[in-house]
Amino acid sequence: MPDTNKIKRIDEFQKALRDYVPSIEVIDLFNQIKVVLLVAPAAAGRNTIIRNLIMTGRYYYLISDTTRKPRINNGVPERDGEEYWFKSEEEMLMELKLGSYVEAAVIHDQQISGINIRELRESLQRGLVAITDMDIQGSDFLRDYAPAANNIFVLPPDFSEWMRRMDGRGHMDSSEKRRRLESAHREISGALERDYFKYVINWDLRSTSEELHEEIISGVYDENRQKHAKEHAIELLECVKREIS
Repeated sequence: MPDTNKIKRIDEFQKALRDYVPSIEVIDLFNQIKVVLLVAPAAAGRNTIIRNLIMTGRYYYLISDTTRKPRINNGVPERDGEEYWFKSEEEMLMELKLGSYVEAAVIHDQQISGINIRELRESLQRGLVAITDMDIQGSDFLRDYAPAANNIFVLPPDFSEWMRRMDGRGHMDSSEKRRRLESAHREISGALERDYFKYVINWDLRSTSEELHEEIISGVYDENRQKHAKEHAIELLECVKREIS
């Protein structure tokens, strides 16, 4: 039976993505608006923080295009323009060739996802802060075009509470948990190797969201909190290393 999740035009997408450069209009728009890119390891609470910030009425979530089909989550089907904008491979490939995406990538070898220029236009029209989740590779890519973007790394709390939250997300076997921890180690160490990230420790979702909102809007990040957060990140790395060694 053929794999229906397989990307049919993968060679064309890989060619288009290999040397992808956003259009001048995308770059100009991206630099006209305030943009927040949140990076985090699994179970750090990034998505909930984003939802809390959107509830303030000051943020607009940049919804990605994707080539995958809508899913049913807890009996509720995904809707176009809510979780994603669902596009055909032909549509996304054409837009890629036009440079209409902020960035795009192959996800799990099963779909192409990326943020389209129309989401930037919507954020600008509404006069809101654009916010989305991102991985480190995406942040690196966008640094060349939007150096003023707020790149924020969300750190989980102490290791035991982090593991409690991770375990609470549903059953996973030991190999899956190990993969998530190995990925978390790469992400945290990768963030520490870069000098452009700001950090926030997610001890409590409400207070963390409020603290982060104040810093984003003011553009001022407390130096002592940043120093403490980096030390916390190093401690977490040591805990992860012991767990997976």
